[in-house]
Amino acid sequence: MSDSSDPGNLSYDTAAFLEIYGDDEELKGEIIAVFTSETPGKLERMERAEQDGNWEEVARAAHSLANTAGTMRSDIMLSTCRELEAAARSGGEAKARELCG
Repeated sequence: MSDSSDPGNLSYDTAAFLEIYGDDEELKGEIIAVFTSETPGKLERMERAEQDGNWEEVARAAHSLANTAGTMRSDIMLSTCRELEAAARSGGEAKARELCG
């Protein structure tokens, strides 16, 4: 649980997370559990869609992952997912492929 500038890193902003969710240990545990259990599948879904050239599905997967990242306060991932979703929806295949990297 560290702050990182590596968009491939599933880290999050610990201070912001704690500020939002405070002392509710059960809620924080549930959020972290959902994040760690759902994120790999969402990334795989996005990767398969990218490989298939299915940009609408890439956009949907990126949107879903952005929601999860926002809840977790993983701001780098959130920003990347939003950028990827916009590129995939607007026909920016080269940019979308770069972000899927």
